[in-house]
Amino acid sequence: MGTTPAISRQRPGSACEECRRRKVRCDRARPQCQVCFETGIECKINTARLPRGPRKGQLRTLRTRIAALERRLADQRPGINQQMAGLFGGSGIECDSEDDPLREITALPEPVSEAFSDEPQSGSKSPGSSESHGRSNSLVSDLMRADLDQLYFDRVHPFAPILQRWRYHIWAKQPKKSEAQTCLQYAMWTVAASLSAHFQSFRDTLYHETRRVLDAMDLKSPSGGIIAIEQAQAWVLVSIYEYMQLSPYQAWMSAGRCCRLVLGMRLYEIDDPNSPLTLAREREPTLVDWTGVEEQRRTFWMAYSLDRFISFHNALPYTLNEQLIATRLPAPEEEFEAGHPSVTQFLPDVMSRNAHIDSSIGLSPFSECIILATICGRALSHRQQVAIEQIKGDVVDGFWNRHQWLHEMLSHRIHALSVSAQGDPMLIFARIVAQTLVLFLHSVLESITWKTGEHLLGIIEYERLCVIAAHEVVSLVKLQSQLGYFKVHPLTPIPIMMCTEFFTTHQYLDSSFDIMLRELIECLQDLDRVKNPSQSPRLSV
Repeated sequence: MGTTPAISRQRPGSACEECRRRKVRCDRARPQCQVCFETGIECKINTARLPRGPRKGQLRTLRTRIAALERRLADQRPGINQQMAGLFGGSGIECDSEDDPLREITALPEPVSEAFSDEPQSGSKSPGSSESHGRSNSLVSDLMRADLDQLYFDRVHPFAPILQRWRYHIWAKQPKKSEAQTCLQYAMWTVAASLSAHFQSFRDTLYHETRRVLDAMDLKSPSGGIIAIEQAQAWVLVSIYEYMQLSPYQAWMSAGRCCRLVLGMRLYEIDDPNSPLTLAREREPTLVDWTGVEEQRRTFWMAYSLDRFISFHNALPYTLNEQLIATRLPAPEEEFEAGHPSVTQFLPDVMSRNAHIDSSIGLSPFSECIILATICGRALSHRQQVAIEQIKGDVVDGFWNRHQWLHEMLSHRIHALSVSAQGDPMLIFARIVAQTLVLFLHSVLESITWKTGEHLLGIIEYERLCVIAAHEVVSLVKLQSQLGYFKVHPLTPIPIMMCTEFFTTHQYLDSSFDIMLRELIECLQDLDRVKNPSQSPRLSV
């Protein structure tokens, strides 16, 4: 009888090297699979891979060692034999071939029905109890935690830099974490899952678990008690997720809760020179946890930015009062990650009329977004104040002074941002916001019912600036699309939608506005597909 020719274990169209390294399922799409496309790396396939699988006799040796371990552990922990049998039983370890269907199943995260069961375990108590806390901590497997942590710092941290990586990993490895820390982890994983095609199916369950714990913590918080910083950080991330996946209004509500939380923690006066804490830090700088203080600053400024941007989108009043802030701007990212103390400017110093004269002072991308958020807040107040002034009939030079100051500040920021790093997603977002504010201020100018001849000439000049800004927005959106959808700032739809509204009502300014309008709508559609891959948006001009 003739011998049967050996069949190669490596079939055509096999998994790429990156998917093998990550131990995830490869969709074998060419020229790039989904995982390599998301991470922006080259998709490589090794066609000369040696056959895989256990060596002869290896399984027998493993079973012998497992049986010996079972006997030793059974004396110390009753019932371990049944647990070990359930863990190692079956044919899951018989073969490591790609053709084995069990290999794909074991490579995926735990099933939703088991990993995210909302049914309380036996003996569980009310939400927030230690038993319920333990149940929440077991929803995500160790492998999923590692992947989601990596996803968070790769895709979420660049636009929400509120956590220092090494500090997080230190307390995340502790066997006993506070309820606020566990809640923060779930908030981190919620946003990370929403920015990954692999974990999309888990995002809703992670979100509901985060909200459950947050609501329980709100009910338990005593009046005047100490609030953990992780609780405020969790609300920051929940607000971002809700804007991305639910609705701007829901995000606005959660951002308001977050802002009131940081107000209660008095994070708006971290660097108040008259504060006893500030004086104590100056007397004993070596005893100060600079990283912890910087995380508090960054948490406050993220809440402040969300408050301004989301309120700006809905034209609703914001929560945090700029006049009360005595907290310095965030330190540069390099200093933050290294844990080095860094003295930065106060917001009023940057926003003063004389600050824009000196353009040599560089600001971090985070600080640039904070400044643009501040200008958004002032521009919104400017429009609201105009409405009141016109009711009273006293629109005077005060309006034009405010208007010219905002334009001067915007011009300075636009110039400073134009020479910054071109590929930074947060800076691109800041540039889009700055150009959108030029269009917004023109709409405020148009809302005035009376105009003198001098003012009409000024409006004509502002119309010219609007056309320039409109073209710049479209160019920036195209530049942003080259970075990949998962690197786009999650609040990008805010300025883009405001631009589409402007293009719709001002097509007389430029004949190309109709084409640019369609390009922006296509961008919104693409962003919506990433947000909800199973849905196709139906936007129309």
